[in-house]
Amino acid sequence: MYRNVIDIHKEVPSDILKVLAMMADRAFDNRAGKVKNVSDCPYRFIYEGGERDYGCLNLGMLSLCEEKAFVSNVLNWNWIDEDEPDESCDVLKEMLIPVR
Repeated sequence: MYRNVIDIHKEVPSDILKVLAMMADRAFDNRAGKVKNVSDCPYRFIYEGGERDYGCLNLGMLSLCEEKAFVSNVLNWNWIDEDEPDESCDVLKEMLIPVR
């Protein structure tokens, strides 16, 4: 199982939160497939799936990483790989690593 867990700052107003949720939903509905948010908490988005959803989850994550308006409202963002825990990471921390 693969999972993107995105926590939004609690101070974000509800109207902005709705826009962020729509941005995330669009990102995880891409050319590789569609994965739905399974979180019941409005300030947490969880997109998860199995092996067949791997590409969709990665494309969604990459798409959102480029959206500064989205990223600026994120408190925590984790990629979780249950089968290979060493592959799990803090997405925000990884974004800070310069590409050579």
